[in-house]
Amino acid sequence: MPEQVTGSVQPIRSDERLNLLGAIALGRNWLNDLVEGSCPDMLALAKREGKTERSIRMFLSLAFLDPTLVKFAAEGRLPRGYGLSRLTDLPMAWPAQWQALGLPQPA
Repeated sequence: MPEQVTGSVQPIRSDERLNLLGAIALGRNWLNDLVEGSCPDMLALAKREGKTERSIRMFLSLAFLDPTLVKFAAEGRLPRGYGLSRLTDLPMAWPAQWQALGLPQPA
């Protein structure tokens, strides 16, 4: 858990953690495809992946997570319930991500 979280909070479930980490990796790969130009836009990416544009945007948002959040996810230190659905579509600014999640931002 983040050091500032007190009380008896259970850590993220291992299956939820693996889903989240896989989605972060996928979002980063898709962002790379867009930046490199191997996929011209989100519509083409959605068609290629057989997903909706909304789904693509949700996964792409994970590529912009605060690296500390990603580290906590990898280490299994996020609280239970802070998985894929909760971490998509967060604000871009890292402090605002912590605030939106209701977690104290580490110093």
